[in-house]
Amino acid sequence: MAYTFPKKEALPSIPELPDPFVKPDGGRVASPEEWPAQREYLKELLAHYLYGHMPKEPGPTKGEVIFSRPVYNGKAVAETVRITAGPSGEVVFDADLIRPVKEGKVPVITWNQFTGRHGSPEEEDIVCRRGYAIMEFDKEQIASDSGAARESKLAKAYPDCDWGAIAMWAWGHSRLADYLFTTDWADTEKLVATGHSRGGKVALCAAIYDERFAVCAPNGSGCGGAGCFRFLGGRYGEGVGTCETAGSINDMLGYWWSDAFGEFGARQKEYTSSTFPIVEGKEGMMRLMAGVSRELFGTTRDEDRLPFDMHFAKALIAPRAIITTDGLGDTWANPFGTQVTWRAAQEVFDFLGVPGHNALHFREGKHEFQAADWRAIADFCDEIFFGKVSVNNIVSFRPEKEEAGPLAEMNRMMDWRHTKLHYSWANPLAK
Repeated sequence: MAYTFPKKEALPSIPELPDPFVKPDGGRVASPEEWPAQREYLKELLAHYLYGHMPKEPGPTKGEVIFSRPVYNGKAVAETVRITAGPSGEVVFDADLIRPVKEGKVPVITWNQFTGRHGSPEEEDIVCRRGYAIMEFDKEQIASDSGAARESKLAKAYPDCDWGAIAMWAWGHSRLADYLFTTDWADTEKLVATGHSRGGKVALCAAIYDERFAVCAPNGSGCGGAGCFRFLGGRYGEGVGTCETAGSINDMLGYWWSDAFGEFGARQKEYTSSTFPIVEGKEGMMRLMAGVSRELFGTTRDEDRLPFDMHFAKALIAPRAIITTDGLGDTWANPFGTQVTWRAAQEVFDFLGVPGHNALHFREGKHEFQAADWRAIADFCDEIFFGKVSVNNIVSFRPEKEEAGPLAEMNRMMDWRHTKLHYSWANPLAK
């Protein structure tokens, strides 16, 4: 179905979080049976205003194991898999895989990585004790983390696509899924997409557009990920601390997104694509930030004109499962806004009858993919896939179980999880 999406100047101001149940004709979804059509509409809306469009027909994918060795005293095997994909095999990249040696099929965590980084701090526990495989790839083998991404072999292989780098890297997760479906050891009903920082944004995008991922687990994903465009704040609440905004992320990293998104957040400059290639570490970030207008730091401008916010992205995972993991000290990633979008997305999970499939985990600490994050993700996956409830109750926030009895309504009123943060609508089945 074709949709018409207005330009920014024709969009109305929506100061609160937009209602994901509003249909393209202005009506409102009334029953869960209408959600699949609404989901397709919201996917197209995000493609237009945020990610750009990915290929509808990606072409064949081939995977070849080019290296293999036993690890962890023979309890697991580590492999390098060469992935060849694209309409004519134009895109070639390597994925590092570690999987347990055991009977039967195993769940797989797919992970987009940064150049030069490798391995989870919880790898041995996740692989050898819990029985998961982890398959990671360097996203810059697919498209560079710079304005040159749109000149990559991947971009040239699909000239009709208007995607940004986030969607290009998300395409890599799907190619891993293609390969996993050809193996005899992967449980393809239990695939997970994860990543950290910009990689968390990538994992979210991948799981939105590829329903083969049963669980989405973005870590420290912030602006354009689990965070919120309209409402900003650190661990102490709204307006506390400096958070990344649509304006600053477009100024520094506009090539990540669709051209339409670049119009929001009072973007003032067009230097990012060529003048400031990404440099890893503090030096690279300071170099980027030095040229950004200070007026765009931590301040919203015209984000209220966005016809969506990132609760839409989380809601598009439903009825599958999502857990977002973040550090309370990572103010730039907008911990308050992450909570806001989590609560608003819960309306869709409740509507579809899967209230426990939307989870949020906060820990102390900074912008990293820490062992505590991995444990939370693994605990959540164990619960979703196998019905195991962690004895540590490591997932911080999830809907509480409905109570019965005379105190139930009072307890419900007192539980902050029932408080609507920055929106006035409710899911159509809400009591």
